[in-house]
Amino acid sequence: MAQQWQYIQFTTSGVIQAVDFLNAPARQGPGEASATVRANGSVGLFYLEPGSLGSSTAQTWQSQDFTTAAQAVGFLNASPRQGAGQVTATMTVGGATTLIDLNPGSLGSNTTPSWETLVQSGPVLETALKSAVGFLNDDPRQGPGETSATPLPDGSAGLIYLNPGSLGANTSPTWFFKEFPAPNGVTEALAFLNAIPPQAAGEVSAFAPGDGSAVIVYLEPGPN
Repeated sequence: MAQQWQYIQFTTSGVIQAVDFLNAPARQGPGEASATVRANGSVGLFYLEPGSLGSSTAQTWQSQDFTTAAQAVGFLNASPRQGAGQVTATMTVGGATTLIDLNPGSLGSNTTPSWETLVQSGPVLETALKSAVGFLNDDPRQGPGETSATPLPDGSAGLIYLNPGSLGANTSPTWFFKEFPAPNGVTEALAFLNAIPPQAAGEVSAFAPGDGSAVIVYLEPGPN
């Protein structure tokens, strides 16, 4: 069965419910989930269905909270380290970061590539997102699953990414961003991601703030 991007929202104990959802068959694998953890405890989750892990329990989705993004990347760089597509991160203006990550990570005790963090300033979100995708498209370029982006309410954009990226100096595929306004932003984002050629696992970092809008940072063209 071909995979399709779907969306679900959890309003109470959102992170716990999202993790439980990802761990239920058919379980999502690397690059198949992109979550937005909101200040009110709710979570918006873009995910590929059916998940590639099926009923396997070899890896488990978990959540972690950190007061700074630096602490979050420190966790991701500790053995067994998360690899591409094995983390979806939500940053805040103050730096607090929530991770939903697959454990154990596939990089194990390897020391390269390394997770790093960066905030691109505005003054408006469009400017910050242009800077963010410009960064991702600079050699050595990030490949599928190698970044998680958070548009921030102060007009900046936060990135957690693997460095060096696996695309190197290649110029295709290319990172782009797209904003979908409320009230139908999530629906329109899903239609975009599922249009031919659809984005595959790891080729999108999606953000849904809960007001009906959505922002995606994505690789194009998709492979299918």
